[in-house]
Amino acid sequence: MISCLNGVTIGGAPPLPEYIKLASKYGFGGVEFGIDGAQALAKEITQPAMIKLFTDAGVAPACFGIPVEWRKDTPKFQDDLKALPVLARLAQEMGCKATGTWLPPTVDQDARYFRNQTIKRFHDIASILGDFDIRFALEWVGPYTMRKAGLERGNQEFVWNIPATLELIEDVNAPADNVGLLVDSFHWFTTGATEDDIVALGNKIVYVHINDAPDKPRDEQIDNERLLPRDGVIDLHGFVRSLQSAGYNGYVGVETFSKEISALGHDEAARRTAESLKGLL
Repeated sequence: MISCLNGVTIGGAPPLPEYIKLASKYGFGGVEFGIDGAQALAKEITQPAMIKLFTDAGVAPACFGIPVEWRKDTPKFQDDLKALPVLARLAQEMGCKATGTWLPPTVDQDARYFRNQTIKRFHDIASILGDFDIRFALEWVGPYTMRKAGLERGNQEFVWNIPATLELIEDVNAPADNVGLLVDSFHWFTTGATEDDIVALGNKIVYVHINDAPDKPRDEQIDNERLLPRDGVIDLHGFVRSLQSAGYNGYVGVETFSKEISALGHDEAARRTAESLKGLL
C-alpha cells in the first residue's frame, strides 16, 4: 500500500506545487487533491507542466474529491455534472483513477426521496467517470454521536455502515461496476465492523483512510476528534492486515481534523503524519 498526504490533516493543502513538494519531502507516494485546483494550475502553466510537477517529485495524484454538489438543488447538480467530463478527462490524463464523497448518516428530509434522488445522481456521475476509467468511492460516516445528533434534530436515518453502503451501491447499478467504497478505519471502528467485513469487500475497496481514535467508548467517539495512526485504541495492524487479505494495494491517506496537528504548520504536520504511518503500511 502507498501512503498519501491529505490536506485536511495538515490544516489545509497549500498551493499545489508546494503541496507536491511537501509530499515528496516526507516520502508520501501520493496526494489527495482538488481537481479544480489542478485545472486552474494547468491553465496557468500548461497541462504538461502541471503534470510534470507530479512526475518529477515521484508523487501521484491519488484521489480527488468529486466536484459535483449532489446533495442539494437540481440546477446546481446539473451544472456541475455538465462540467464533470472535462475535469474527469484531466484526471485521467494525470493518471488519477479515483474520486470520492462521503454519505450523510442522517438527512433533514424524507430519506426515501433523498435515497432515490441519490441513486439517480450517482448513476449519472458514475456513467461519466466510467468513460474515463475513474472509480467513484463512497464513504459511510460511522460515529453514533453524529447519527444521534441528527435524529434529535428530527432528521431521518440514511447511510452509516458497510451493509447500507453496499446496498446503495447495488441500487446505483453503475456501469462497469465502477462505484465502490472509501474505507476509513475510524468509521470501521465506530460501527463495530470486523476484519472479516473488510476482507469480504475485495475489489469493492476503491480508496482508504487510516485514522485512530481516543481511548473512550465506541459510541462516545466524535467524528472530528480523530488521532494520527498509532496514537489511539484502534487495532490498525488488524485493519491493514484485513486490507491486504482483501487484495487492496492502493493509496492510503490519513484524515484527521486535529487542531493541534494542523496548528504545527504544513511541514511539521506532514512530518508527523508520515511518521505515524511507519510500520503500518
